[in-house]
Amino acid sequence: MKFFIRFFIFLLILAAAAYGYAWHKNKQAVDDIIVKNGGSYKSSYVDINGDSVTTDINFQLPGSSQNITISEVRVGTGSLLSNFKVSKAFASNDLDSLPDHFNLVLDVKEARLPLDPAMDSANSGSDLFFNKATFAGCGDRLDLSVADLSDFGISSLLTDTRVQMSIDQTSSKAFADVYINLDKFNTTKLKFTLNNFNFNNPFGMGIGGGSIEFSDNGIQRNIIALCAKENELSEKQFTERHISYLKHLLFQENIYLSPEFYQQYAKYHTNPRSLKLNFQPSDSLQPMSLMGVSARRLLSLLNAEILINDVSITPLFGNKPDPSELPQLDKVTPEDDGITTIYGLRVQPTAISSIGRYIGYDAYFDYRGQKYKGQILSVSGSSATIRYEINTGNKVTKPFQLNEISNLRIRREYTPPVEATN
Repeated sequence: MKFFIRFFIFLLILAAAAYGYAWHKNKQAVDDIIVKNGGSYKSSYVDINGDSVTTDINFQLPGSSQNITISEVRVGTGSLLSNFKVSKAFASNDLDSLPDHFNLVLDVKEARLPLDPAMDSANSGSDLFFNKATFAGCGDRLDLSVADLSDFGISSLLTDTRVQMSIDQTSSKAFADVYINLDKFNTTKLKFTLNNFNFNNPFGMGIGGGSIEFSDNGIQRNIIALCAKENELSEKQFTERHISYLKHLLFQENIYLSPEFYQQYAKYHTNPRSLKLNFQPSDSLQPMSLMGVSARRLLSLLNAEILINDVSITPLFGNKPDPSELPQLDKVTPEDDGITTIYGLRVQPTAISSIGRYIGYDAYFDYRGQKYKGQILSVSGSSATIRYEINTGNKVTKPFQLNEISNLRIRREYTPPVEATN
């Protein structure tokens, strides 16, 4: 019995020593990465699975007094035994001793990047094709400034990120699963397979099947509303203008999409939810072989399927149009916004002091530099509660301070002026 007790105590001491060594090596690595680069952190430890966990990381944003903060970073394999084997193999550069099956995991929680006006001058992505396509028809605008994001209520970029690589060396495959939730911008999900996976020959890998999905978290709706306002158009009219400019841009890039694509894309522009690309190439593709190929050729090689708001687009490509068939730019369909007399009502300038008389009426007004259109629900004291539309099908209700409302117009009963008689 004493032998087993002593053996148990010996195992505890051995485990404590192993953990102490792992903790020391982990802290040494964290200090080299964070502290030596001017950052700080609250705690760092090795959890029961052998993963390295570091909490409350702070880095000063270059050129700013604000800090980049990260709530938690977790790195490991999710298994104590795998962690030990993988760490030992990489430390000794003996990649042949890696386990046949293991995961590599990077999990970043609540990473916050404060926005600073200085970032605008460092923005060099405005000439990218993606920017041109996103802001097609939006005047000279090709990106969003920090001030624009502030107007959207975004003062920092907050993200949760998880990257997992599942390695299967017996079949020479790796499976990647990436999740990035960028707060009020979008959520990106990426899944794909790497064939002929080998740490000793990374350039020999090929791309297998997978998917890429972008779900809008609000930024696309904000861009549409902003561009419509700047071009003095309704959102419906701006969608028409945007698609006209997009067709010209794609024509210049030798990309000719089908009428089915533009039909569904117009619906997406009204209610942006998600864009998804599924791909399943018939043969494993070398990443370098995809460089420089046309969009049509790329999608063909990938054997790709495009889904817009979960609707598959078939066919995706169309015939090359004659330049004369392209839509005329800066021409949109006139729209009746209902400002004329309807059922005895007419939008008329109205004194703020009399707003309480028009509960249930539609109001048009300016408030803190923005234009609003909504229904007056109630008036109490110094504020009026109004329900207004932020985009098609989505309405919010909030109080507006009466002393900050200007240019008030209400759709109300119209009484023709009485002509004077002699």
